[in-house]
Amino acid sequence: MSDIALVSIITPTFPGREAELFNRCIPSVAALDWPNIEHVIISDPNPDLAAKLYGQPAAPGYRLRFAELNTTWRNPTTEASIGAIPWYVGTMLGQGEFFGFLGDDDELRPDHATLHVNAMIEAEAHWSVSKIDFWVGGEPWTTIGDPSFELGHFDATGIMCHRDALSAANWTANGENAADYRLVRDWRSAGLRGVFVDQVTGTHHDGWAAGKSGRPDRQT
Repeated sequence: MSDIALVSIITPTFPGREAELFNRCIPSVAALDWPNIEHVIISDPNPDLAAKLYGQPAAPGYRLRFAELNTTWRNPTTEASIGAIPWYVGTMLGQGEFFGFLGDDDELRPDHATLHVNAMIEAEAHWSVSKIDFWVGGEPWTTIGDPSFELGHFDATGIMCHRDALSAANWTANGENAADYRLVRDWRSAGLRGVFVDQVTGTHHDGWAAGKSGRPDRQT
């Protein structure tokens, strides 16, 4: 594992989410202090988005990739994501040695990738989970994350993995709920070593379904 390994951050989005994507998500990834970042953005068909994305100013060590899905991956009534189709597609397209996952209205702290990658290297682990701040209604609500790795105790924003882990278990693409928990559970079942990063490395903003997306099961 190289200290300049490529890290791929996967972000799903869809039309109507441009404000969150450009004002919060993309700047946070471009500001990561890891020197070799690839941001893979997956979208519903959106003819205007590609031009906007590639018109963004370049940042040192940051490259951007964009792909459109042929059909919608969201519920047209609730605008909630359907399964983990875009996450899965992103892992197929990403070229990184390590992968992270970020919603289009969420954000990472500058040391997110550095903390995760170094923790995995030190522990000889295939995946890692960190603490994440949860914001609801535009205000801080709670922090989740602990080494139990149980459902409701972590969020996709706090997950990173080595590419090899995706051969053992990848995101489900069939509409099942709690895909992030299933991913970590399946890595654990496969005997892949994981490590807990006992620091907050990102923020999840509860906005996927007009403020009605799932909250964590408990406060910590």
